[in-house]
Formats: sequence, C-alpha cells, structure tokens
Amino acid sequence: MATSTTRTNKPILPRGNDQSPLAYNRAKLFSGKALSFDGVNDSVFLSDFTLTGNTASISFYLNWDDLGTDAVQFICEGNDPLDLLIHTGGTSGVNGFRFAMTSGATFDSTGVIQNGYNYYTFTTDGTTANVYVNGVLFNSETINLGSVSITEIGIGNRQLNNTLFLDGQIAGFKIFNTALTAAQVADLYNNPEKVVPTGVDNTALKLWLPMQEGAGTTAYDGSGNGNHGTISGATYVHGIGAPVAQTAVIDWNKSHNYIDKSEEFETASWSENRLVTITDDSFIAPDGSATATEIVETTANDSHFLAQTLSVTAGDYFISAYVKKRDYDWVQLSTGGDTSRYANFNISTGATGNASDITELIIEDAGNGWYRIGGKLTTSSTSFNYFITLIQSDVASRFQTYTGTDKGQYIWGAQATKSATLQPYLRNIGTSEITADVLLPQGLTTGRDITGVNLFENVRKQGALNLDGNSWAEVHDNASVDLTTGLTLEAWVYFEGISQSGLLGKWGSTTGVDRCYLLMTGADGKVRFYTNTDAGIDSTALSIGWNHIVGTYDKTTSIRKLYVNAVEKDSDAFSADLVVSDKPVEIGRYNYGTLYQHPGQIAQPRIYNRALTAEEVARNYNNAKSIYTNS
Repeated sequence: MATSTTRTNKPILPRGNDQSPLAYNRAKLFSGKALSFDGVNDSVFLSDFTLTGNTASISFYLNWDDLGTDAVQFICEGNDPLDLLIHTGGTSGVNGFRFAMTSGATFDSTGVIQNGYNYYTFTTDGTTANVYVNGVLFNSETINLGSVSITEIGIGNRQLNNTLFLDGQIAGFKIFNTALTAAQVADLYNNPEKVVPTGVDNTALKLWLPMQEGAGTTAYDGSGNGNHGTISGATYVHGIGAPVAQTAVIDWNKSHNYIDKSEEFETASWSENRLVTITDDSFIAPDGSATATEIVETTANDSHFLAQTLSVTAGDYFISAYVKKRDYDWVQLSTGGDTSRYANFNISTGATGNASDITELIIEDAGNGWYRIGGKLTTSSTSFNYFITLIQSDVASRFQTYTGTDKGQYIWGAQATKSATLQPYLRNIGTSEITADVLLPQGLTTGRDITGVNLFENVRKQGALNLDGNSWAEVHDNASVDLTTGLTLEAWVYFEGISQSGLLGKWGSTTGVDRCYLLMTGADGKVRFYTNTDAGIDSTALSIGWNHIVGTYDKTTSIRKLYVNAVEKDSDAFSADLVVSDKPVEIGRYNYGTLYQHPGQIAQPRIYNRALTAEEVARNYNNAKSIYTNS
C-alpha cells in the first residue's frame, strides 16, 4: 500500500538530502560553539600566519556584548598591519567597523553592527572596499587600503601592544587572499556547511578557525595550512542559534589525547628517554609538515626507547603512533604499569608481529612510507608508561637488549585515547593531557584533515546532522505536527554507546500538558518510544553504528509499535488521544527537567500523521540502508 502524500507531513533537516516529494517543515538549527572574549585580556594569537598583497576578505560570526557603549575594540590585527576594529564613537561613528591596511586609509561603516549573532564579511580588491551583513552588501567605498605582508595576527585584541580587547563572541573566522564577490559572500552565508564558496579555489582560503573545539587552548585551522592559534583566556559558549550552523552541518572528527607534546619528543614531557639520540623536526611528517622526529640508538648494550608517564583511570585505552622506516624493519609499542605489555610492528611490510596483552592491533598505511601502528590495552591502574622502542627483530618480549649501531626510525604523532578502537589523531601541543573529545574540522588539501586523517574514513553521512551533545534542531509548532489519533516517528541514528539522549519528539516536563511524543535512547543503550506519559515501549540495546528507528501509534487499533532496522522490537496497547502542545519538535534533544542531547549523527527525521505499516517501515529501511551503512 502506497503512503498518501496528502495525509503525510514530516520535518526534515536544514539542508538535508531528502528528495521525496512529501510536504516538509523546515527546521531551525541550534548548533555550533563560539569563543567568548571578556573585553579584558582574552585573545587568540597566530604566530606563523602570513598574508601578502592588496586583495583580501575577512568573514566571521560576531555577537558583540557592548552594543551602544563608548568603546574601541579590535576584531583582529596583523603585524604589518591589517586592522579590523569596532568603533562606537568618534571618527567611525556609532556602532561601526573600521577596516584598515598599510596605506593609512580607512574604510568606516557607521551603524553596521547589529544586535545578536550576525555574519560579517569585509573585502578589498585594491580599489574598492565592501562590508556585508548576513550576506547582503551594507556599505561600499572606492578606496585603496594598501597592501600587507603580515607574518602574525591576533584575534580579539590589538596584538601589537596587547590592548583594546573584544567583549563578545566570534565563530567561523576566515581570511581569504582574494576579494569575494557579492554572490560568493551570499553563498557562504546561505550555506554555512560550505568552507569555500562556489567559484573560489581552495588555495585562496588562508585561515579558517571554526572556533568549535569546545576544549583546550588551541584554535585549530581547518584550511589545511596549519595556522593553528593559541587561545589565551577566551572560553567556549554552546548551542548558538542559526545562522551559526556549523557543528551540525560540517564534517568533523572527534578525538582526545592523553599524551602531551605528542610531536615534540625532545621536550621534558618525554623525560624517560633511554639511550636514544633525538633530532626534532628533521623529516616530513604524514600531514606534510616538517615536524617528524628522528630517534637513533646509542651504542650502549641495552634497550633503547622513548617513554612518557600517563595519568589515567581504569578502562580500555588505545595507544598509537606514526612510524617510518629509517633502518630497522621493526618497532615496538609497549606499556608499563599494573602489567607489562608489548606489540611489534613491521614497518617495512606493514605486518604485525609478536604481542602480549595488547590486542586489536592495527598497522595502517599513512602514505610516503609512514604507517600508523596501535593496539588496545585494558588497565586497572591510575597510570601507565607509554613506550616507543627500537628493536632489531620480532622479539617475543617487552624491550630488547642489544648493542646499538647508530640506527633508528622516524616517529610522529603519539596518541593514547580512552577507547577500545583507534581514534582520529589529535595533535597535543600543550603540557597537559587532553581527556575530553575535541572537534577537529576537516581541511581542504591533499584529501586529509588537519590531523592527517583520510577524509573518507570518517565522513558525515549524506544529509545527517553531526551533533556534539550541545546542538539540536527544532521545528516551530504548527498544525501539521500537532497530532492526536495517529503517528509515526522515524529517523536514522548513529549510536555511539553514550548515555540518555533525545532523538525526535515534542516533549516537556509535565504529563498531560506538554508530553506529546518522543523517541529517545536510555542510559542502558535501549531506544524508547513514548506517547503522553513516561510509560513507553523499548528495544533491546542498540548496536554501535547506524540504526533505523521507527515508533508508530494507531488509535483505531490501540497499538504502539517500535521497530529497529525494520524488525519489530516491542508493542503494547495504548488508546488515548495524543497530547497537543505549543512546544516545538526537537531533533537531537529532549527536556525532562534536564536537557538530554544526542552526541552523534541523526539523518532523515520524519513525522507522519498516521502509523506506517510494517511493510512501509521495511521499505523505508531498505531504501536508505545502503547510505547509512556500518561497513
């Protein structure tokens, strides 16, 4: 039986890839993070950023906290200089920007700063300067602002003398070395999932700081140029409303790293080095930078290794490193702590060797002779030692004692994550462990993200929201989602084994008033389907990965049903009219006195005004399972 197009309504994702002809409601996306600057001493500093010439574009989302006050605050300043600042009085007028380069000329725009989050873009082509607000031209002036040759830049302050700090929030900061056209500016605003607008080469993007990490002191550059910034004082805010729709519509990797100074093996963090000579920044690393390290054995008759002590909690950990052959075929990863474990890897043939108490071994080709090696261990200790050890052969023991002959290997990118599987590599430039997941924007060059991970290994599925636990989408209340006698809730959900979260529903804290309908996952890993009250039906625990979730209710038969991957998991008798409320439909969270938000992907959420049949559920599952595959 075909589904009636005249009796069916469903909300879909903003910019989701849902090509069916059925009616839909457009969802507003509340996603993204921003860096919040306090106006006193907060900044982001990029010590190696370079920009030359007289054509440039700067774009960013800004929410300024001091609208209407008498202040001068800097958005950014380069050392040649390149200046973009806020004036609320004086020569630039009230609530205006000033854009300046080296000629001494200034481009002023009175009244351009508006309340709330707005998307601002400044362009100069050597003869004309423009400012756009939310993709629309606000002001233009024929003026030559000169050219720049900057080698560093500060964001959120006047970095040359460390004064005039910004009081507000910034996200999505980009610098191009070309003047974007009006159409290209509008393209970026209207399609926030785009990193570079149509008609602009990727190489024109010189800096992209999404400012979405949520933790740590590094603002990662997603442009592929490695221009990461150091955050001083600025903190993260979460759940920003549209149009700052970045977290959920951009492809991300998530990772953490218990190893500090993960590429700098000559530092004090690696003080337990034994009988090796270390030459830092001596070779090209997997990400194309000259940051790989050479370690060479001394001539002593002993074992030869690098080591770092990690503070941990009990559980599964995955340790890894990038290694390239210099001399020997073999290298060893090992640990010390409550037990001694090891695993050997042949970095000539890409094979694993002897191992003890390290399992799930991987050795992945990272290109140009590099391999990423790693394995899982389980610890009950509060610390363990991470070792990279030089070995001459596939020895069946932890370490190998031998007289060195000045041979060694190239290494880069050491990592330890609290997980049972290999995670995307996260560079840790600090001296503290990064124990919470950091979002990593995927870069634009060489088919790899900013950490060297192949983009095709962890790409957001087509049409899916990629939520991080602070983001959600919602459809405003309207008649098409105020249902009483029949209902189907449907979504593809990527389950990460994480605790209680909302998937799709209209649900509040008061029974009989605003508890209408809800699909959610519980702390036990089961998915549940509720109508009107917290007495619902549930499934067995979900499998890690993509799952097709459907809940149906039909008052005429007085039956609720719950399906997972087209298999009916539970049903019960229910015969009441559904509660109608003025709450919005929320995708990716629900409020039960506490907000429970989904930290993963949700695709094709739909609401039907009748109960789909088992055949229709199976048809929808089969139509999309090739897209949302776990293989």
